[in-house]
Amino acid sequence: MKSIRAVGAACLGSLVFAGTATAQTVIQTRTVQMSGVACSVTAWEYFQTVTGTYIQQYGGGTSCAGGVGVARKTLDVVPQVFNLVNGEPIWFNLSGFGLYQGPTPISPLRLAGSRTAVSTHVYRNLVYGQVTLSNGKTFSATACSSCSNESPTLTITQSDINTPFGPTTQTIPRTGCWVTEFGPTFAIVNSSYIMTYSGNVGCNTSAPLSTLTIGAQVANGYPKTIYYMISGSTLSTTGSGLYRLSVYTGRTAYLGHGYRIFATGTVQSKTATATGKTSGP
Repeated sequence: MKSIRAVGAACLGSLVFAGTATAQTVIQTRTVQMSGVACSVTAWEYFQTVTGTYIQQYGGGTSCAGGVGVARKTLDVVPQVFNLVNGEPIWFNLSGFGLYQGPTPISPLRLAGSRTAVSTHVYRNLVYGQVTLSNGKTFSATACSSCSNESPTLTITQSDINTPFGPTTQTIPRTGCWVTEFGPTFAIVNSSYIMTYSGNVGCNTSAPLSTLTIGAQVANGYPKTIYYMISGSTLSTTGSGLYRLSVYTGRTAYLGHGYRIFATGTVQSKTATATGKTSGP
């Protein structure tokens, strides 16, 4: 394994042009195949000046050839900036600009973002992709948009730092169906807490048309607790002729915050909402 210094030097050499350009529109991209399965992870980024502001556009995705029996995908996009600390080359995560989603059956799974950058700084974008097959086997890989020789490795570690209330199930009246929320549960992704949550609509017989929406809320206020919707936390899906409809997702969480999630199911114009809460990580 190469040292941090060696890795930093290799990536730095390939990133100088992107970091110092005044208006960069050439997309830097790299795709890495997962070992043992026909799936891959792609990382990309480019830089441009928009009305005098230097912008980093970045993103990534994971996909599999022909589906290959994939049940769930997870994607983690981590933009980083380079710096020397006491002579040591270190890459720092750009706080608040990481993107995360999963586990989810979405195929292909893609995420993208943009942020203000500094033209004299050196950046790179790391993307971690993980797929879980229907037989339970898990595969993963990390791609770096601007590293010419090798990619650093990102990881996701499950953590039982908090036990959520739930799952919670509510019956959808006069339909033979129900809606259930699961989570939130928490994982540690590159030293950051990620909250994952999901929901499903289930029926005793196939439903002509059903809709499922899940979302997350954060608590604030004292002495009365008020829950506020978290922007961008809501996902929904619709299906017909199904016995079960499910959605999975995840997002950044913070220590000391209280969270709850909800799942709302609608079947033939009949609606019910299941809500679960937790004290947070």
